[in-house]
Amino acid sequence: MGLAVLVPAVTTVALNSVEARHSGLASAINNAFVQVAGLLAIAAMGVLMFTVFDGALDARLTELNLPLAARAEIEAGKVELGAAQAPEGLGAETGVAVERALDEAFLTGYRAVMLVAAAVAAASAISAALLIEVKKPEMETAQSDEKDLAA
Repeated sequence: MGLAVLVPAVTTVALNSVEARHSGLASAINNAFVQVAGLLAIAAMGVLMFTVFDGALDARLTELNLPLAARAEIEAGKVELGAAQAPEGLGAETGVAVERALDEAFLTGYRAVMLVAAAVAAASAISAALLIEVKKPEMETAQSDEKDLAA
């Protein structure tokens, strides 16, 4: 939802940065970059999420000394991320510990994804602030030219 607010602003900047005769091309290029960036971001963030989740879960499960069959079942369920369940047949206390490990690993992965997204957004804002040239509207330029001539 946050990016939905920014898309019109980015499109406006892209279209205002070129001459009117090139606005169609600028719009097409802008749309192509938005589509490709979205696909790459989803893929990269998914890989990051799974990698962090996997490492965090392995670290937490090592402390629990689970039976090999239970450990194999958890390994098979890792692809479900936050929807993964503790295997049946574990004791009540161990089952709760496994559920907690799954939840904490998911939160660790989610935090990593959110931190990367925030860093990318900050980098984008900084680069936009440094790279986008501010154009004076023609009306203000004409008024300032008239004032200069009158002086």
